[in-house]
Amino acid sequence: MARRLLVRAGFAAAVSITLVGGLSPLVAGTANAAPAAGEVVVPASIGLLPQTELLTAGPSGFLRQEPGRGHLWTNYAGLDTAVDTSGTDSFRVPSFGAGSDIVALYDAPGTVTLRDMTNGRSRTVTLPAGHSYVTTLGWTVVTRTGSPNVTWRLLDTHDDGTFAQREVTGVPTGIEGWHTESAPLGDPHGQIVQYRIGSTGRVGWLDADQGRFVPLPYDWSTAGRAVLTAAHLLWWQDDTVYIHSRADLTAAPRTVPLTGEARLLGMVGETLVVARYDSALGPFNYLLPVWRVDAVALDGTTVKTLLARSQGLAMPTPTGGLLVPGGPTVEQWGIFLVEAPGGATIRRIADSSLGQTRAVEALTYTQGRLNTLEYDPAREERRLYTRDMGVAGTPTIGERAARGVADDGCAVPICIGLHDTGDGRTVVAGTGSGSAQQPHLLEPTQSLPGTRIVPTYTYQSVSAVSGRFAALWSSGGGTSVIDLDTRQLVHLTGGQVEAIWGTTAWLRDSNQSVVPVDVLTGQRGAQVSFGSGCLLEDLQAVGRRLLWLCVGATQRQGVYDTVTKTQLALDSGPEWLHAKLGDGFVVVPGEDGLLKIIDLRGGSPTVRTADQLSPWDPWDVDPHTGMIAHLAGDGSIHLVPSGVPVSPLVQLDATVASSVNVKGGGQWRPKWRLSKPTSSWTLTIKRQASGVTVRTLTGEESRGLVTTGWSGTDHLGRQLDNGTYTWTLTANPADGQGAAFTSSGTVTVSGAFPSRG
Repeated sequence: MARRLLVRAGFAAAVSITLVGGLSPLVAGTANAAPAAGEVVVPASIGLLPQTELLTAGPSGFLRQEPGRGHLWTNYAGLDTAVDTSGTDSFRVPSFGAGSDIVALYDAPGTVTLRDMTNGRSRTVTLPAGHSYVTTLGWTVVTRTGSPNVTWRLLDTHDDGTFAQREVTGVPTGIEGWHTESAPLGDPHGQIVQYRIGSTGRVGWLDADQGRFVPLPYDWSTAGRAVLTAAHLLWWQDDTVYIHSRADLTAAPRTVPLTGEARLLGMVGETLVVARYDSALGPFNYLLPVWRVDAVALDGTTVKTLLARSQGLAMPTPTGGLLVPGGPTVEQWGIFLVEAPGGATIRRIADSSLGQTRAVEALTYTQGRLNTLEYDPAREERRLYTRDMGVAGTPTIGERAARGVADDGCAVPICIGLHDTGDGRTVVAGTGSGSAQQPHLLEPTQSLPGTRIVPTYTYQSVSAVSGRFAALWSSGGGTSVIDLDTRQLVHLTGGQVEAIWGTTAWLRDSNQSVVPVDVLTGQRGAQVSFGSGCLLEDLQAVGRRLLWLCVGATQRQGVYDTVTKTQLALDSGPEWLHAKLGDGFVVVPGEDGLLKIIDLRGGSPTVRTADQLSPWDPWDVDPHTGMIAHLAGDGSIHLVPSGVPVSPLVQLDATVASSVNVKGGGQWRPKWRLSKPTSSWTLTIKRQASGVTVRTLTGEESRGLVTTGWSGTDHLGRQLDNGTYTWTLTANPADGQGAAFTSSGTVTVSGAFPSRG
């Protein structure tokens, strides 16, 4: 049976149960809302993304925005002062000022409040008519006017809210547009401005001290590569950093080479601070924490790494330092200050808030093994993780093992499919035709992408998976059933395989019926029909039962028992009914968000409420243990017992050779695939002629697969004679329910010592 990664859309209405085919209806037993004993909660996996934004920096501290904390003023000793607890990021608010301890708050249409963060002193200024707010440089408010020509005005404010107005001289005529950075490059002495004359974008320096405008030799497109420090204006363009002295911006700049995937952050003393993309941190992205911070000498050589991880963003301080958000890891994110002593030193100033999201986007649960697909927003990657849960008594939480990055092709979860085999392996497939999206087999401890199942053929989808068999569908060639152990084709059909359980594949026979086929022999069984007017949408197989869903003019869903040959209808009304089949029960997510368990084993099926399920949250049913796994609203995963005992331990499939040549180290490697986990197993090997036990092999817990190897030796490692030996396997169920499983047979050994009779 394929354990699908994603749930289909839709939630059930109230469930009623009736028998189909002219039989009398069955009345559901009393619902039980009490939680089942033995529920286990797997702690939440949280996706962390740095969201600190530096807004402005002054001599005594800096203004930042933190998610959930708003705008904070932090001094360089790390002490915070709340400025606006509801403050949002700077893309939705005006400039807060630049390069000083004065924080500005603009209240449209024309009021600016200036607050000195060192002493709390404030001024409120009303802008003159016709003025638009640009930014604040210290106590000076910068505005612009647009008639007859665009120009800039400097409002030198006083404590009482009055101001002296200066017009910026030297502004070119014909300016048709203007722009400043959302976090302006400036300080009380001036700032970078961008403007346009005709179709040409240009950049200039607005000198606040002298009230004049100085054109700069750079175009608009490179303005985002400028850095203003206390002593220099730096520009990064065409793999070169241009360093201008602020004493004379018209003089020829010094140049420093800066090549590769690098970003100029600033300059402390005579050292450049540069962010370099590190592919080990994640896919390339300008806004993600995939950049390390290096100190670079003025000859372009790297002096040292200052910070292992950053977002490639920084803000100079007016005293010659550089603030950088980053950390050794995302979890240790903070605000660091780079200073000039020692060439460039770095110290942590403050901790940083991290945006948190639920990481788990999808899950599967099979034979007590939990697979989760988890999104890491800091790397823009989806990773697969596996935990083996205890399968005896109340499940215990196993260690979380990383299985690698999922290549989903289109970067949304629906493009990835995980299909658990029930023997510890998983078939992974995407929806595209590229090699990475083709079905791959992931061994129990293997990392993604796994091994492509059929390298020479392209398939559209994975129809079903169970044990060693995978049904792969191709629009042009029907469905191929592949033996995952040998990678060989064992069955080919022009139709659609709807489900597999053990060695039985259920093939669509018409729009309203299926037929069982043994994939090893090709033998077909009796057709199972779901009634006139059925357009079969989905079929699941577990043990003796089939869960079917018909759509069309009238939606119907039910369970067919292959032993009693009876149909049990599940009537859910007009809503799209999504249910999952367990061993002797069906789980339905109700319209009220509660998981409902329908016990099919008794003479009168009963309905029990299991747990709360948030809309669209992933969930799964383990047909081998009777457990239900679902994601909760807080990001944790709940493992909930169905309360329905799992069937006795039986064999689903086996590959047991009847002979083995042990010459040169050859081994007999039998495999038994069983219906549920075992707590222990014993394989006893005896001489057929004498009945004397020659070897006993044992194992502890197994999950769906019992396998071992025997090279024809006794318990002391001595080579035995050629001949026929009997074997007996005994496996004990981990849940303690039902009798032990036994199987026996013979194996003929050759390539050893000649038989001595």
